Amino acid sequence: MLHPTNAFRDLDSIKQKVAGKRPVVFLDYDGTLSPIVDVPDHAFMTDAMRSALSELSSKFVTAIVTGRSTEKVYNFVQLDNLVYAGSHGFDIKGTKTRPINCQVADHFRPELEQALHTLTGQTAHITGAELEDNGLAISVHYRHVEPALQNAVEQIVDDYVAYHPGLTKKLGKMVFELRPRVDWDKGRAVMFILSELGLDAEDVVPFYLGDDVSDEDAFSALNGRGLGQGISIIVRDPEAEKVDLPGNLKELPVTKASYSLRDTAEVQQFLTELARLKCAC
Repeated sequence: MLHPTNAFRDLDSIKQKVAGKRPVVFLDYDGTLSPIVDVPDHAFMTDAMRSALSELSSKFVTAIVTGRSTEKVYNFVQLDNLVYAGSHGFDIKGTKTRPINCQVADHFRPELEQALHTLTGQTAHITGAELEDNGLAISVHYRHVEPALQNAVEQIVDDYVAYHPGLTKKLGKMVFELRPRVDWDKGRAVMFILSELGLDAEDVVPFYLGDDVSDEDAFSALNGRGLGQGISIIVRDPEAEKVDLPGNLKELPVTKASYSLRDTAEVQQFLTELARLKCAC
């Protein structure tokens, strides 16, 4: 659907789904816990969001699943009791009490390092193009590129991928992502984490909150979960006048999420509500 019901309008129903069960909460970072910003390195959470996240993770298993590298997102969040799945879930690190150490496609690092070096040079003449090293993924940002030159950025990326079949291009909000061409995504990462932590059970209700195209894989994974559907929430304001669209899309894509929240402020409020839930933890 294009505009799912706001989660607060259906909060009683959500609480009923969780009653007597164990919630597990998965969250994207940019656009979910932190607003989308002009400078990627300035995507800081508010103190209030960190406090809400800390309270939530003290009660329920909580994980961040992001396109950022694991190290970068940890430096933003600075909470030790979370599971961090960076590089779109290709690099997963657990906690002391919930240990996980999984680097999917780690052997692609040299190829990604070469891609970062080459593409940095090939886009250097395009003002505003910015490459970000995210470990097992590369982000090619074009938010500050003149609209007339954005197709040129994409063409450079496409040409590179055409000659390097080990990599694939994915779309995001004003960004092209290069990842290893393997059967892995945020949805697979979510299901892996549930399995590794012994949480792939009927009494577990996983939540996933995210705002971008890559989060759709996680929404699909929860919607198709054999043990009962999870609760998928897209962070999207249906009334926003200016919307970042992935790639060359002209309008908002349909989402597989069941609910929505308008922005990071509503995410913070929702996490606070979740932390108040009584459950079978």
